[in-house]
Amino acid sequence: MPGTLYPTVNWFRLTQLGLLLGLAALSGRATMAEDAQRWFQVEITIFSNEAPVDRDAEQWQANRLELAYPDKLRRLHQLKDLLLIDDLIVDSVPDNELGSLPADLAPGLEKDSSDPAPRVPMQASAPHPAKPATEFKFYDFQRDAFLQLLPAESDFQQTNRALERSADHRLMFHGLWRQAVLSEAEAIPIYIEGGLQYGEQHELQGSITIRFNANRDRVVVDTDLWLTEFSVVNPLDDAWTLPPVPDKFSHSNAIPRGAEPRPVYFINRIFQLKQSRDMRSTEFHYLDHPAMGLVILVEPYTVPPMPPPEFDFEENQ
Repeated sequence: MPGTLYPTVNWFRLTQLGLLLGLAALSGRATMAEDAQRWFQVEITIFSNEAPVDRDAEQWQANRLELAYPDKLRRLHQLKDLLLIDDLIVDSVPDNELGSLPADLAPGLEKDSSDPAPRVPMQASAPHPAKPATEFKFYDFQRDAFLQLLPAESDFQQTNRALERSADHRLMFHGLWRQAVLSEAEAIPIYIEGGLQYGEQHELQGSITIRFNANRDRVVVDTDLWLTEFSVVNPLDDAWTLPPVPDKFSHSNAIPRGAEPRPVYFINRIFQLKQSRDMRSTEFHYLDHPAMGLVILVEPYTVPPMPPPEFDFEENQ
C-alpha cells in the first residue's frame, strides 16, 4: 500500500542464512545415513610362523588350493598416498641408479646386493595410488571409511613389537581402520599384501572381509590369505601357481632402458589360511595356522557429526 513502511531487507544475510540452513540439512541427512549403519574400528595383525617343523607338519598340495581375488575388492587408503607421485615410485627407478636416491625419498628401502629387484618392507609397500594425478583430498581420520589410522590409535603396538623381536615369527601386515559393517551380500573385501616383494607378487597376499552374520548380532571376519615361499631355483614340482594381482593394485613397470634384467622367482610352496570366525566386539580373537597367524580386535565406533560451519555474519555485511 502507498505510504506503508517496509523494513530494509538484507539480501546478503538472507543468502548466507539459506546457505547455512542447506548445509545443516545435508549434514543432518549424512548423520541419519550414518546412524542407519553400524560402524566398527578394526585392527588386524598378520604374522608368519618361521619354524620349519610347524610348516612341515601337514602335507601341502598345489591341486588342493583355490586361490582367487573376490569381486568388489578394495584396499585401505593410506596417508602416504597423498604424497606419492610417479617420480618417487621406487620401482620406476633403474636399479643402477637406486643407490643415488636420497634417503628421504625411499624411507625403509632394503637393497639386497644379490637381488636387483628392490625389496620394500611391509610398511613401505603400498600399491601405486589409483587416483588420477589431478585428484586431491584431505583425509578425515574420524569419518572416512577404510582409511589406515595413525599408530597412536593402535592397541597392538606391544604385540607388533614382540613379533618384530621374535626369531620364530615375522610381522607381515598390520591394518587399523574404521568402516560400516554390512551384510554378507553387501560387504566389501579388503586387499591384503605384506612381507617381501618378489617380482609382481608378495609373500603375503589375499583378502579379508568384515561383515555381519545372518542375524546381525555378530561381526564375522572372512579370511582368504596365502603365504608363499619363493626361490630363485626352479623346483622339480612346478605345479604351484598364484593368481595375477588385480590391475588396480599392480606394481608392474616396464624395465627401464639400460637396467639389468630382474630375476625370475619360482614357488616352493603356498600356504592358505581360509577361515570364517564369528566375533564378539571388544574381544581379541586369534586365527591359527601352521605357517601364519592372525590377531583381530573389532570395537564399536560412533561417527562424530560434522561440525557446524564457521561464519561471521558481521564481517561479511
